[in-house]
Amino acid sequence: MKFQVSIVFNDNIIHDKIYNSMTEIAEGLGMTYQQVADINCGRVVPKYISRTFPYQPKINIKKLPKENNVV
Repeated sequence: MKFQVSIVFNDNIIHDKIYNSMTEIAEGLGMTYQQVADINCGRVVPKYISRTFPYQPKINIKKLPKENNVV
């Protein structure tokens, strides 16, 4: 299963990449698997630096349809 991850900060896309797994996303972004899973299912809004820090990127994780999963 593949996932497209985009990170937007101040309306600028600063990261846009396709990953093979959520584990790979976690390793690539320096996050825990649980943080990635929570963001993926919408349980949490990412706030990794501090809840009071005003500059937070927006992370979107989208599962790609099977036709895009060609290796």
